[in-house]
Amino acid sequence: MKIRSYIVSLFLLLGNVLTFSQTTLLTEDFNYSAGDAITNHGWIATVTNPPVFKMLFIGNSFTFYNDGVDYHLQKMLSSDISSDSLTYNIQEIAESSYTLEAHYNDPLTIAKIKSDNWNIVVLQEQSTRPINNPDLFLQYAKLLDTEIKKMNAKTVLYMTWAPKASLNDITQLASAYISVGQQLNALVVPVGKVWNYFVKTYPSINIYYTDDKHPSLPGTYLIACSFYYSLFGRNPIKNTYIPTGLSSANGVTIRKAVYDYLQQNK
Repeated sequence: MKIRSYIVSLFLLLGNVLTFSQTTLLTEDFNYSAGDAITNHGWIATVTNPPVFKMLFIGNSFTFYNDGVDYHLQKMLSSDISSDSLTYNIQEIAESSYTLEAHYNDPLTIAKIKSDNWNIVVLQEQSTRPINNPDLFLQYAKLLDTEIKKMNAKTVLYMTWAPKASLNDITQLASAYISVGQQLNALVVPVGKVWNYFVKTYPSINIYYTDDKHPSLPGTYLIACSFYYSLFGRNPIKNTYIPTGLSSANGVTIRKAVYDYLQQNK
């Protein structure tokens, strides 16, 4: 089981402050229209003492490749500069090929959910299960959501992407995630849709690993940028963090693509 934590002090931009208390995460519930369950916005509430934002990713290799989405999201947040400070604690618990069913039945995952006063817990299902067995996806997302709510946290869904050989599978993937998001009243971060857009629009930058399924480093950076915009309401174009090993030019292209897609598809 792969468990990692990073705790850093982060300065937040005025007007983009994420606001959370230990007992209440959001000032308003997620609202979905019948045709669009994906909401992209920053959340605003009041940080109580201690001023710590705690976020947990639950997933598999789509979460932990290339040092992990949590690591790069942490780096993006820590590069922000403002007079307002907040401590961020972003962690992950991830194991290769794990489904949400496997996580629910793993005592380590349940113990991790109960181990802290999380503000957000992100659920990432195994890549093919939303298509091959959407009922099990829903069943175990609901069960984990129940455990998350017991800790007064909010569930967020991390929509994954289709393999390079079957890009059109994103339609079924997106539909499954949106359906579960509606039933849990949970925010869906539409990484898979951003991914599909990028593959078709910027084919010269390979966001797939050599197996054409997992994320390459540019792919993991795209995921982090998607969370940065969707959860924090911030423009990734203005962020200065670029992972070691990624060219500045490609980093700029990825940030702009994420912003362009999410801004146009709110």
